[in-house]
Amino acid sequence: NMKAVSEHAMALILALARRLPEARDNQTKHHWRGMIGDLTRREDELGGKTLVILGLGNIGGRLARLAKAFDMHVIGVRRDPAAGKDAADSVHAIADLNSLLPQADIVALTCPLTKETENLIDADALGRMKKSAFLINTARGKIVNEAALIATMRAGGIAGAAIDVAAEDPLPAESPLWDLPNTFITPHSAGETRRYEDNVLDILEENLQRLWLGEAKLRNQIV
Repeated sequence: NMKAVSEHAMALILALARRLPEARDNQTKHHWRGMIGDLTRREDELGGKTLVILGLGNIGGRLARLAKAFDMHVIGVRRDPAAGKDAADSVHAIADLNSLLPQADIVALTCPLTKETENLIDADALGRMKKSAFLINTARGKIVNEAALIATMRAGGIAGAAIDVAAEDPLPAESPLWDLPNTFITPHSAGETRRYEDNVLDILEENLQRLWLGEAKLRNQIV
């Protein structure tokens, strides 16, 4: 699901930058919005914006390439910075994250959930982000402290968030996230495409062939 999830993450970035959820809301109200005088409330362009990607593996690396096509400046964060040096403009260790967050216009999470990443985006991390910044999560819900995210969003600490995952999946109907106007939610559907089943079968067939040939490395192997 590397292609599907990275494309979904890029779509969420575009949706927030171009204020598409707001446009959809206006459509349901039959409201044709006029020109906005306040520049901070207008749609924005991605060129020149800084994207920090936490987790520069297959998904994060492809997201980096997509973002570069929009002329974005991409900073990667991963456990082994040397392994991802060709995917982004610069790559750093997780220990550097706090110093990178203030630089980010957009923070995208594409990393696995581990002891190191659980609750990594907490109140302190969110407080380091620009008030104009967006948070994108297509990784795992528990990487973000949801209570801290809700409090930050309500206080205008960041401009918006787009999440495909939640700490509790599915997201409970009573969660305040549903009603925050600057939150865009998709139902853990980033990898769910028309080709999903075909892709799974292709990987299974390839890995069975590798096992038959005695190869140790499998495709999409989780270690």
